[in-house]
Amino acid sequence: MKYFIIDNFLDRDLCNKIINDFNEPNLAKKFLLIHGNRKFFSSSSLEFNDLISNSKHFKNLTNKLNSKEFLEMCLKKFDIEANKFSLENFFKKQQIGKFHKIYKNGNNKSVGSLSATSLIKFALFKYSRFLIRKIKFSKFFYPNKKPVELLYDFSKAGNGYSREIHRDSDSRLIVFLLYLNELPENSERKGGNLDIYKLIQGPTKTVQPDKNNCEKIKSIKPEIGKLVVFLNDNESFHAVSEMKNHPGYRYFMYGGFTLLGQKNPYITNKSKLPTEFHIYD
Repeated sequence: MKYFIIDNFLDRDLCNKIINDFNEPNLAKKFLLIHGNRKFFSSSSLEFNDLISNSKHFKNLTNKLNSKEFLEMCLKKFDIEANKFSLENFFKKQQIGKFHKIYKNGNNKSVGSLSATSLIKFALFKYSRFLIRKIKFSKFFYPNKKPVELLYDFSKAGNGYSREIHRDSDSRLIVFLLYLNELPENSERKGGNLDIYKLIQGPTKTVQPDKNNCEKIKSIKPEIGKLVVFLNDNESFHAVSEMKNHPGYRYFMYGGFTLLGQKNPYITNKSKLPTEFHIYD
Protein backbone atom coordinates (compact mmCIF):
# COMPACT_ATOMS: atom_id res chain seq x y z
CA MET A 1 0.00 0.00 0.00
CA LYS A 2 1.39 3.37 -1.02
CA TYR A 3 0.83 6.04 1.63
CA PHE A 4 2.41 8.99 3.38
CA ILE A 5 1.84 10.75 6.70
CA ILE A 6 2.17 14.42 7.58
CA ASP A 7 2.23 15.11 11.32
CA ASN A 8 0.86 18.47 12.45
CA PHE A 9 -0.79 19.19 9.11
CA LEU A 10 -3.13 21.26 11.28
CA ASP A 11 -2.15 22.77 14.62
CA ARG A 12 -3.82 21.87 17.91
CA ASP A 13 -5.63 25.20 18.32
CA LEU A 14 -7.25 25.01 14.87
CA CYS A 15 -8.32 21.40 15.44
CA ASN A 16 -10.02 22.36 18.71
CA LYS A 17 -11.84 25.25 17.05
CA ILE A 18 -13.04 22.99 14.22
CA ILE A 19 -14.35 20.42 16.71
CA ASN A 20 -16.20 23.14 18.61
CA ASP A 21 -17.84 24.40 15.41
CA PHE A 22 -18.63 20.84 14.39
CA ASN A 23 -20.50 20.27 17.68
CA GLU A 24 -22.82 23.24 17.24
CA PRO A 25 -26.17 21.98 18.69
CA ASN A 26 -28.40 22.68 15.67
CA LEU A 27 -25.93 20.95 13.36
CA ALA A 28 -25.60 17.88 15.59
CA LYS A 29 -29.28 17.06 15.05
CA LYS A 30 -28.67 16.53 11.33
CA PHE A 31 -25.88 13.94 11.38
CA LEU A 32 -26.27 10.69 9.45
CA LEU A 33 -25.27 7.45 11.20
CA ILE A 34 -23.15 4.69 9.59
CA HIS A 35 -20.63 1.95 10.45
CA GLY A 36 -21.88 1.15 13.92
CA ASN A 37 -21.44 4.49 15.64
CA ARG A 38 -20.13 7.08 13.19
CA LYS A 39 -22.03 10.32 12.77
CA PHE A 40 -21.21 12.40 9.71
CA PHE A 41 -22.27 14.85 7.06
CA SER A 42 -20.76 15.20 3.61
CA SER A 43 -18.85 18.08 2.07
CA SER A 44 -21.65 18.67 -0.45
CA SER A 45 -24.52 18.67 2.05
CA LEU A 46 -26.70 21.64 2.93
CA GLU A 47 -25.37 21.38 6.49
CA PHE A 48 -21.83 21.76 5.22
CA ASN A 49 -22.79 24.87 3.25
CA ASP A 50 -24.27 26.35 6.41
CA LEU A 51 -21.18 25.45 8.39
CA ILE A 52 -18.65 27.08 6.07
CA SER A 53 -20.87 30.17 5.97
CA ASN A 54 -20.70 30.44 9.76
CA SER A 55 -17.22 29.09 10.51
CA LYS A 56 -14.10 30.72 9.10
CA HIS A 57 -12.09 27.75 10.38
CA PHE A 58 -14.03 25.26 8.29
CA LYS A 59 -14.01 27.60 5.32
CA ASN A 60 -10.23 28.08 5.42
CA LEU A 61 -9.62 24.36 5.85
CA THR A 62 -11.96 23.54 2.97
CA ASN A 63 -10.15 25.99 0.71
CA LYS A 64 -6.83 24.42 1.69
CA LEU A 65 -7.94 20.87 0.93
CA ASN A 66 -10.05 21.62 -2.14
CA SER A 67 -7.18 23.22 -4.00
CA LYS A 68 -5.02 22.46 -6.98
CA GLU A 69 -1.96 22.77 -4.73
CA PHE A 70 -3.15 20.02 -2.37
CA LEU A 71 -4.01 17.72 -5.29
CA GLU A 72 -0.64 18.31 -6.94
CA MET A 73 1.19 17.70 -3.65
CA CYS A 74 -0.56 14.35 -3.23
CA LEU A 75 0.09 13.31 -6.82
CA LYS A 76 3.76 14.25 -6.54
CA LYS A 77 4.14 12.07 -3.42
CA PHE A 78 3.01 9.08 -5.50
CA ASP A 79 5.09 10.04 -8.57
CA ILE A 80 1.97 10.73 -10.64
CA GLU A 81 1.98 13.46 -13.28
CA ALA A 82 -0.40 16.25 -12.24
CA ASN A 83 -1.27 17.14 -15.83
CA LYS A 84 -3.15 13.85 -16.16
CA PHE A 85 -5.91 15.07 -13.85
CA SER A 86 -8.30 18.01 -13.74
CA LEU A 87 -9.84 19.30 -10.48
CA GLU A 88 -13.58 19.93 -10.89
CA ASN A 89 -16.67 20.76 -8.81
CA PHE A 90 -19.83 18.85 -9.73
CA PHE A 91 -21.30 17.94 -6.35
CA LYS A 92 -20.09 20.97 -4.37
CA LYS A 93 -21.82 24.16 -5.50
CA GLN A 94 -22.30 27.49 -3.79
CA GLN A 95 -25.69 28.01 -5.46
CA ILE A 96 -28.11 25.08 -5.26
CA GLY A 97 -31.44 25.12 -7.08
CA LYS A 98 -34.77 24.88 -5.26
CA PHE A 99 -35.59 21.33 -6.38
CA HIS A 100 -32.03 20.19 -5.71
CA LYS A 101 -32.42 21.42 -2.11
CA ILE A 102 -35.66 19.46 -1.79
CA TYR A 103 -33.87 16.43 -3.22
CA LYS A 104 -31.00 16.76 -0.73
CA ASN A 105 -33.45 17.00 2.16
CA GLY A 106 -35.34 14.00 0.79
CA ASN A 107 -32.15 11.93 0.74
CA ASN A 108 -32.13 12.05 4.53
CA LYS A 109 -35.69 10.73 4.87
CA SER A 110 -36.92 7.15 4.87
CA VAL A 111 -38.61 5.89 1.70
CA GLY A 112 -41.83 5.25 3.61
CA SER A 113 -42.19 8.91 4.52
CA LEU A 114 -42.23 10.05 0.87
CA SER A 115 -45.24 10.08 -1.45
CA ALA A 116 -45.28 8.05 -4.67
CA THR A 117 -45.04 11.26 -6.71
CA SER A 118 -42.02 12.43 -4.73
CA LEU A 119 -40.32 9.07 -5.16
CA ILE A 120 -40.78 9.20 -8.94
CA LYS A 121 -39.45 12.76 -9.12
CA PHE A 122 -36.46 11.89 -6.96
CA ALA A 123 -35.70 8.78 -9.04
CA LEU A 124 -35.82 10.76 -12.29
CA PHE A 125 -33.68 13.55 -10.84
CA LYS A 126 -31.14 11.05 -9.49
CA TYR A 127 -30.90 9.28 -12.85
CA SER A 128 -30.55 12.56 -14.74
CA ARG A 129 -27.71 13.59 -12.42
CA PHE A 130 -26.02 10.25 -13.05
CA LEU A 131 -26.28 10.65 -16.83
CA ILE A 132 -25.07 14.25 -16.78
CA ARG A 133 -22.03 13.31 -14.68
CA LYS A 134 -21.09 10.29 -16.80
CA ILE A 135 -21.41 12.24 -20.07
CA LYS A 136 -19.94 15.55 -18.90
CA PHE A 137 -16.79 13.94 -17.48
CA SER A 138 -16.33 11.19 -20.08
CA LYS A 139 -13.31 10.75 -22.31
CA PHE A 140 -15.25 12.47 -25.09
CA PHE A 141 -15.07 15.82 -23.26
CA TYR A 142 -11.84 15.07 -21.36
CA PRO A 143 -9.74 13.04 -23.84
CA ASN A 144 -6.40 13.86 -22.21
CA LYS A 145 -7.27 14.27 -18.51
CA LYS A 146 -9.28 12.49 -15.85
CA PRO A 147 -11.66 14.83 -13.97
CA VAL A 148 -11.59 14.44 -10.19
CA GLU A 149 -13.42 16.13 -7.33
CA LEU A 150 -12.53 16.21 -3.64
CA LEU A 151 -15.43 14.45 -1.92
CA TYR A 152 -15.22 13.94 1.82
CA ASP A 153 -17.09 14.05 5.09
CA PHE A 154 -16.74 15.35 8.65
CA SER A 155 -17.21 12.57 11.19
CA LYS A 156 -17.30 11.79 14.89
CA ALA A 157 -17.07 8.12 15.83
CA GLY A 158 -17.84 6.59 19.22
CA ASN A 159 -17.56 3.21 20.88
CA GLY A 160 -18.62 0.41 18.57
CA TYR A 161 -17.23 2.06 15.46
CA SER A 162 -14.98 -0.12 13.30
CA ARG A 163 -14.22 -0.91 9.68
CA GLU A 164 -13.47 -4.28 8.16
CA ILE A 165 -10.37 -4.84 5.99
CA HIS A 166 -11.09 -3.32 2.59
CA ARG A 167 -9.82 -1.15 -0.21
CA ASP A 168 -11.73 2.00 -1.04
CA SER A 169 -14.44 2.21 -3.69
CA ASP A 170 -13.64 2.13 -7.40
CA SER A 171 -13.80 5.84 -8.19
CA ARG A 172 -11.63 6.94 -5.26
CA LEU A 173 -8.18 7.83 -6.59
CA ILE A 174 -6.34 9.36 -3.64
CA VAL A 175 -7.82 8.90 -0.17
CA PHE A 176 -7.08 10.89 2.97
CA LEU A 177 -7.80 10.80 6.69
CA LEU A 178 -7.28 13.95 8.73
CA TYR A 179 -7.48 13.47 12.49
CA LEU A 180 -8.68 16.32 14.69
CA ASN A 181 -8.07 14.72 18.09
CA GLU A 182 -6.34 11.77 19.70
CA LEU A 183 -7.56 8.63 21.48
CA PRO A 184 -5.32 7.77 24.43
CA GLU A 185 -5.19 4.00 24.94
CA ASN A 186 -4.80 1.99 28.13
CA SER A 187 -5.76 -1.50 29.30
CA GLU A 188 -9.47 -0.63 28.97
CA ARG A 189 -9.62 1.98 26.21
CA LYS A 190 -8.87 0.35 22.87
CA GLY A 191 -9.38 0.72 19.15
CA GLY A 192 -9.85 3.53 16.68
CA ASN A 193 -6.49 3.02 14.96
CA LEU A 194 -6.06 2.87 11.20
CA ASP A 195 -4.55 -0.54 10.49
CA ILE A 196 -2.76 -1.20 7.20
CA TYR A 197 -2.70 -4.75 5.84
CA LYS A 198 -0.88 -6.76 3.21
CA LEU A 199 -2.61 -9.59 1.39
CA ILE A 200 -0.40 -12.68 1.78
CA GLN A 201 -2.69 -15.47 0.50
CA GLY A 202 -6.16 -16.17 -0.85
CA PRO A 203 -8.02 -14.53 -3.77
CA THR A 204 -6.29 -11.48 -5.22
CA LYS A 205 -9.33 -10.09 -7.04
CA THR A 206 -11.04 -8.85 -3.89
CA VAL A 207 -12.12 -5.59 -2.27
CA GLN A 208 -12.61 -7.09 1.19
CA PRO A 209 -10.14 -9.88 1.97
CA ASP A 210 -10.49 -12.28 4.87
CA LYS A 211 -8.44 -11.24 7.90
CA ASN A 212 -6.81 -14.68 7.98
CA ASN A 213 -5.38 -13.99 4.52
CA CYS A 214 -3.77 -10.71 5.58
CA GLU A 215 -0.82 -9.51 7.60
CA LYS A 216 -0.99 -6.25 9.56
CA ILE A 217 2.02 -4.14 8.61
CA LYS A 218 1.28 -0.90 10.46
CA SER A 219 -1.14 0.58 12.98
CA ILE A 220 -1.59 4.38 12.89
CA LYS A 221 -2.97 6.11 15.98
CA PRO A 222 -5.20 9.16 15.62
CA GLU A 223 -3.26 12.25 16.68
CA ILE A 224 -4.21 15.91 16.58
CA GLY A 225 -3.67 17.37 13.12
CA LYS A 226 -2.23 14.18 11.58
CA LEU A 227 -2.87 13.66 7.85
CA VAL A 228 -2.71 10.18 6.28
CA VAL A 229 -2.95 9.91 2.48
CA PHE A 230 -2.89 6.75 0.36
CA LEU A 231 -3.25 5.75 -3.27
CA ASN A 232 -6.35 3.62 -3.87
CA ASP A 233 -5.05 0.66 -5.85
CA ASN A 234 -5.36 -3.15 -5.91
CA GLU A 235 -3.43 -3.51 -2.64
CA SER A 236 -4.56 -0.56 -0.53
CA PHE A 237 -6.09 -2.71 2.22
CA HIS A 238 -6.86 -1.03 5.52
CA ALA A 239 -9.24 -1.26 8.47
CA VAL A 240 -10.20 0.50 11.70
CA SER A 241 -10.02 -1.45 14.94
CA GLU A 242 -13.21 -1.36 17.00
CA MET A 243 -13.45 1.47 19.51
CA LYS A 244 -14.08 0.24 23.06
CA ASN A 245 -14.50 2.06 26.40
CA HIS A 246 -13.45 5.49 25.14
CA PRO A 247 -15.03 8.39 27.05
CA GLY A 248 -15.32 10.59 23.97
CA TYR A 249 -15.35 10.62 20.18
CA ARG A 250 -12.78 10.20 17.43
CA TYR A 251 -13.12 13.35 15.29
CA PHE A 252 -11.81 13.12 11.75
CA MET A 253 -12.29 13.97 8.10
CA TYR A 254 -12.34 11.23 5.50
CA GLY A 255 -12.54 11.38 1.72
CA GLY A 256 -10.45 11.83 -1.34
CA PHE A 257 -10.00 12.95 -4.88
CA THR A 258 -12.67 11.00 -6.72
CA LEU A 259 -12.96 10.25 -10.44
CA LEU A 260 -16.20 11.74 -11.74
CA GLY A 261 -16.70 9.72 -14.90
CA GLN A 262 -13.67 7.65 -15.80
CA LYS A 263 -11.98 4.49 -14.53
CA ASN A 264 -9.39 4.40 -11.76
CA PRO A 265 -6.18 3.47 -13.63
CA TYR A 266 -4.66 1.94 -10.47
CA ILE A 267 -7.37 -0.67 -9.93
CA THR A 268 -6.56 -3.23 -12.59
CA ASN A 269 -7.60 -6.61 -11.16
CA LYS A 270 -11.31 -6.30 -12.13
CA SER A 271 -12.56 -6.34 -8.53
CA LYS A 272 -15.52 -3.99 -8.10
CA LEU A 273 -16.82 -1.73 -5.33
CA PRO A 274 -19.05 1.09 -6.67
CA THR A 275 -18.60 4.53 -5.14
CA GLU A 276 -21.68 5.83 -3.27
CA PHE A 277 -22.06 9.07 -5.19
CA HIS A 278 -25.62 9.49 -3.86
CA ILE A 279 -24.14 10.50 -0.48
CA TYR A 280 -22.83 13.67 -2.14
CA ASP A 281 -25.76 14.37 -4.47
